[in-house]
Amino acid sequence: MKNMLKNVLVSPAAWFFAIIWLVSIGYLLLTGNGVIGSTTFALGILVFSAITVSMTENQAETPVAEKKRSPFFWLQLLVVVFFILLTGYRGFVFNVQPARAMNIPVWSWFGDWFSNLGGRYLSNLVDHSSGLAAENFSGYFLIPFVLLLLLGARLPDLGFGKGHRVSRVTALWVSIPLVFFVINIVNGSTSLMRLGMMFFGNLLRNGFSEEFLFRGALQTRLKDWLGSDWALVLQALVFAVWHLGADTQFMGGDVLQGLALGIASHSISGLAMGVIFQRTRNLIAPSITHVVINMFGS
Repeated sequence: MKNMLKNVLVSPAAWFFAIIWLVSIGYLLLTGNGVIGSTTFALGILVFSAITVSMTENQAETPVAEKKRSPFFWLQLLVVVFFILLTGYRGFVFNVQPARAMNIPVWSWFGDWFSNLGGRYLSNLVDHSSGLAAENFSGYFLIPFVLLLLLGARLPDLGFGKGHRVSRVTALWVSIPLVFFVINIVNGSTSLMRLGMMFFGNLLRNGFSEEFLFRGALQTRLKDWLGSDWALVLQALVFAVWHLGADTQFMGGDVLQGLALGIASHSISGLAMGVIFQRTRNLIAPSITHVVINMFGS
């Protein structure tokens, strides 16, 4: 634990993240918004992350200067950035300007096709938004995944490799929500079938799909380029900005407050999922954790 704290304190990436997070918290305070929830959430995440690090083993990392990247590495990173920008823009318009007609050449056709497919086959399998579930799954995972494979990416490098202490870490992060799920089943406020549909719906809409895009695709590319510390921090901040539409809507249409809220909250979530992914070495634990936390929040 002492070595972990020492490594964090000497990491420029950790200080960079801390400064941006504190500035965001300060801005929220200046604009009269409460930050108790965000700071409490951050403290909880830090505690669980520290436990995650202590219960897993370090993985030997090749220095960035010595890494042999794929000849198509920069094209792979470009594909990931493109889909983050594309889906982030779509999400911003969807949340902030819902009445605005959005037609993106080629992409809108794909999105509509997958949405219709989801509406036809998933309506009895997910809790809601079956079309959105299929559309998100295709845009966050399926299409970029295929493109990355065509550009030489390997499955282990995209989060599909052999895991490390996956079950232990997953059990840790889902322990509190599971207690509440059991209580809700016992008192009759929900059912196992309902929870199953919520799990599958969140898995497609957000949980696994977002984990692939930000952890399996982005974090791994950034790690090969900048090292694990900067990869962890930058993917978390990008994850926060990507949620700008939803956070802006929550803050009544104020973009700056939405950005501050995203960094105060979603960047912490992204950091937690990044730590889980980094320590367990595949997408199973962060995906399940992401889904269960979404279910718990709803």
